[in-house]
Amino acid sequence: MIKACSRYFLYILNHKLNVLVECWKEGLYIQGIIHDFSKFSSTEFFPYAKKFYSGMPLNDDDELKWKYAWLRHQRKNKHHWEYWVINPNTKEALPIPKRYIIEMVCDWRSFSRSWGRKVKESTLNLTDKIVIHPETKRELETIMTNKFQKSAEGEAKSFH
Repeated sequence: MIKACSRYFLYILNHKLNVLVECWKEGLYIQGIIHDFSKFSSTEFFPYAKKFYSGMPLNDDDELKWKYAWLRHQRKNKHHWEYWVINPNTKEALPIPKRYIIEMVCDWRSFSRSWGRKVKESTLNLTDKIVIHPETKRELETIMTNKFQKSAEGEAKSFH
Protein backbone atom coordinates (compact mmCIF):
# COMPACT_ATOMS: atom_id res chain seq x y z
CA MET A 1 0.00 0.00 0.00
CA ILE A 2 3.00 2.30 0.53
CA LYS A 3 3.80 2.12 -3.17
CA ALA A 4 0.18 2.91 -4.06
CA CYS A 5 0.18 5.90 -1.71
CA SER A 6 3.44 7.29 -3.04
CA ARG A 7 2.27 6.91 -6.66
CA TYR A 8 -1.04 8.59 -5.84
CA PHE A 9 0.74 11.39 -3.97
CA LEU A 10 2.88 12.07 -7.05
CA TYR A 11 -0.23 12.00 -9.24
CA ILE A 12 -1.92 14.63 -7.02
CA LEU A 13 1.15 16.87 -7.14
CA ASN A 14 1.32 16.58 -10.92
CA HIS A 15 -2.40 17.29 -11.27
CA LYS A 16 -2.18 20.28 -8.93
CA LEU A 17 0.77 21.65 -10.92
CA ASN A 18 -1.14 21.31 -14.19
CA VAL A 19 -4.21 23.01 -12.69
CA LEU A 20 -2.00 25.71 -11.19
CA VAL A 21 -0.56 26.49 -14.63
CA GLU A 22 -4.05 26.73 -16.13
CA CYS A 23 -5.46 28.79 -13.23
CA TRP A 24 -2.55 31.24 -13.32
CA LYS A 25 -3.26 31.87 -17.00
CA GLU A 26 -6.71 33.00 -15.85
CA GLY A 27 -5.52 35.06 -12.87
CA LEU A 28 -6.92 32.56 -10.35
CA TYR A 29 -3.76 32.41 -8.25
CA ILE A 30 -5.18 31.36 -4.88
CA GLN A 31 -7.60 28.85 -6.45
CA GLY A 32 -4.71 27.37 -8.41
CA ILE A 33 -2.76 26.88 -5.19
CA ILE A 34 -5.58 25.43 -3.04
CA HIS A 35 -7.15 23.36 -5.84
CA ASP A 36 -8.02 19.83 -4.66
CA PHE A 37 -6.43 20.13 -1.20
CA SER A 38 -9.15 17.80 0.04
CA LYS A 39 -7.43 14.97 -1.85
CA PHE A 40 -4.77 14.99 0.87
CA SER A 41 -7.32 14.22 3.62
CA SER A 42 -7.22 10.63 4.84
CA THR A 43 -10.89 10.10 3.93
CA GLU A 44 -10.11 10.83 0.28
CA PHE A 45 -6.44 9.94 -0.05
CA PHE A 46 -6.40 6.30 1.03
CA PRO A 47 -9.52 5.13 -0.83
CA TYR A 48 -8.28 6.80 -4.04
CA ALA A 49 -4.78 5.35 -3.65
CA LYS A 50 -6.18 1.88 -3.07
CA LYS A 51 -8.64 2.05 -5.98
CA PHE A 52 -6.35 3.52 -8.63
CA TYR A 53 -2.81 2.59 -7.60
CA SER A 54 -2.85 -0.67 -5.63
CA GLY A 55 -3.26 -2.86 -8.70
CA MET A 56 -5.75 -5.01 -6.81
CA PRO A 57 -9.53 -5.23 -7.10
CA LEU A 58 -11.46 -3.59 -4.29
CA ASN A 59 -13.67 -5.56 -1.95
CA ASP A 60 -17.19 -4.23 -1.31
CA ASP A 61 -16.10 -2.29 1.79
CA ASP A 62 -13.22 -0.58 -0.03
CA GLU A 63 -15.43 0.22 -3.03
CA LEU A 64 -17.94 1.86 -0.68
CA LYS A 65 -15.14 3.87 0.99
CA TRP A 66 -14.04 5.08 -2.45
CA LYS A 67 -17.61 6.09 -3.37
CA TYR A 68 -17.86 8.07 -0.13
CA ALA A 69 -14.48 9.67 -0.88
CA TRP A 70 -15.59 10.69 -4.38
CA LEU A 71 -18.88 12.09 -3.07
CA ARG A 72 -17.03 13.99 -0.35
CA HIS A 73 -14.59 15.38 -2.93
CA GLN A 74 -17.43 16.66 -5.11
CA ARG A 75 -19.20 18.22 -2.13
CA LYS A 76 -16.05 19.87 -0.72
CA ASN A 77 -14.80 21.45 -3.95
CA LYS A 78 -16.77 24.23 -5.60
CA HIS A 79 -15.11 23.71 -8.97
CA HIS A 80 -17.10 20.48 -9.37
CA TRP A 81 -20.47 21.01 -11.01
CA GLU A 82 -21.89 18.32 -8.69
CA TYR A 83 -21.30 20.67 -5.74
CA TRP A 84 -24.05 22.95 -7.09
CA VAL A 85 -26.69 20.30 -7.91
CA ILE A 86 -29.81 20.51 -5.78
CA ASN A 87 -31.81 17.71 -7.39
CA PRO A 88 -30.26 15.56 -10.12
CA ASN A 89 -33.63 13.97 -10.94
CA THR A 90 -35.18 17.31 -11.88
CA LYS A 91 -31.82 18.66 -13.14
CA GLU A 92 -32.08 21.55 -10.69
CA ALA A 93 -28.82 23.31 -9.89
CA LEU A 94 -27.66 26.63 -8.51
CA PRO A 95 -25.71 29.04 -10.72
CA ILE A 96 -21.97 28.53 -10.35
CA PRO A 97 -19.95 31.70 -9.72
CA LYS A 98 -17.71 32.53 -12.68
CA ARG A 99 -14.42 31.90 -10.83
CA TYR A 100 -15.46 28.31 -10.11
CA ILE A 101 -16.62 27.79 -13.69
CA ILE A 102 -13.19 28.92 -14.85
CA GLU A 103 -11.48 26.68 -12.30
CA MET A 104 -13.62 23.77 -13.54
CA VAL A 105 -12.46 24.43 -17.10
CA CYS A 106 -8.86 24.71 -15.86
CA ASP A 107 -9.30 21.33 -14.15
CA TRP A 108 -10.59 19.81 -17.41
CA ARG A 109 -7.75 21.39 -19.39
CA SER A 110 -5.22 20.05 -16.88
CA PHE A 111 -6.15 16.49 -17.80
CA SER A 112 -5.26 17.21 -21.41
CA ARG A 113 -1.93 18.65 -20.24
CA SER A 114 -1.31 15.50 -18.21
CA TRP A 115 -1.95 13.17 -21.10
CA GLY A 116 -0.03 15.30 -23.62
CA ARG A 117 -3.07 15.96 -25.78
CA LYS A 118 -4.24 19.21 -27.24
CA VAL A 119 -7.59 20.25 -25.85
CA LYS A 120 -10.33 20.34 -28.42
CA GLU A 121 -13.59 22.22 -28.03
CA SER A 122 -15.56 18.98 -28.34
CA THR A 123 -13.47 17.46 -25.53
CA LEU A 124 -14.60 20.10 -23.08
CA ASN A 125 -18.13 20.70 -24.30
CA LEU A 126 -19.93 18.69 -21.67
CA THR A 127 -22.80 21.11 -21.08
CA ASP A 128 -25.38 18.62 -22.36
CA LYS A 129 -24.00 15.79 -20.21
CA ILE A 130 -23.79 17.53 -16.85
CA VAL A 131 -26.44 19.04 -14.58
CA ILE A 132 -25.91 22.79 -14.44
CA HIS A 133 -28.05 25.88 -14.11
CA PRO A 134 -29.03 27.47 -17.48
CA GLU A 135 -27.12 30.63 -16.54
CA THR A 136 -24.01 28.53 -15.80
CA LYS A 137 -24.43 26.70 -19.11
CA ARG A 138 -24.47 30.00 -21.02
CA GLU A 139 -21.43 31.26 -19.10
CA LEU A 140 -19.54 28.00 -19.60
CA GLU A 141 -20.30 27.96 -23.33
CA THR A 142 -19.12 31.57 -23.62
CA ILE A 143 -15.89 30.77 -21.78
CA MET A 144 -15.31 27.70 -23.94
CA THR A 145 -16.02 29.55 -27.18
CA ASN A 146 -13.69 32.42 -26.21
CA LYS A 147 -10.91 30.02 -25.19
CA PHE A 148 -11.01 28.16 -28.46
CA GLN A 149 -11.25 31.30 -30.57
CA LYS A 150 -8.13 32.66 -28.85
CA SER A 151 -6.41 29.30 -29.27
CA ALA A 152 -7.24 29.16 -32.99
CA GLU A 153 -6.04 32.75 -33.48
CA GLY A 154 -2.76 31.92 -31.72
CA GLU A 155 -2.22 28.88 -33.94
CA ALA A 156 -2.98 30.90 -37.08
CA LYS A 157 -0.38 33.53 -36.05
CA SER A 158 2.24 30.85 -35.45
CA PHE A 159 1.94 29.68 -39.07
CA HIS A 160 2.71 33.17 -40.50
